Amino acid sequence: MIIRLVREEDLAACGRIYAEAFSAPPYRERWNMDDAAEMLAGLLARDPESCWCVEEGEQIIGFAFCTQFGKWRATIQEFAISPSHQRQGIGTSLMLHVLTLFRARGVRSADLVVNRHAGAFGFYQKLGFHQPRDYTLMIRSL
Repeated sequence: MIIRLVREEDLAACGRIYAEAFSAPPYRERWNMDDAAEMLAGLLARDPESCWCVEEGEQIIGFAFCTQFGKWRATIQEFAISPSHQRQGIGTSLMLHVLTLFRARGVRSADLVVNRHAGAFGFYQKLGFHQPRDYTLMIRSL
């Protein structure tokens, strides 16, 4: 297992993982591989030094697309492990790698958004993420 920076040629594989992971319950989002790859390409273009993937053999099996905002904070924008590779410690290894690199850059905090009904909620809590009492996510349809 290798954790490395995402390259443009990895986007199709990352898009496939994203569409597969977020089409399942509890998300049930309507992603296809091409739309997901396009969305991830935008994140890669924004901060290519903060996007990592996990490679096993020649296959991409997970990723973390992040954005660093100076030394104040980093946002884990999109994080997914291929469903067939989950619960094997790969996500933990990737997240610890990401957090270690941000810490080495002097970043003070990391944040992310997670569905509280997803198994990922407990995963992130075990890694030290918590829900701040004074903040909530707000969205608006366009």
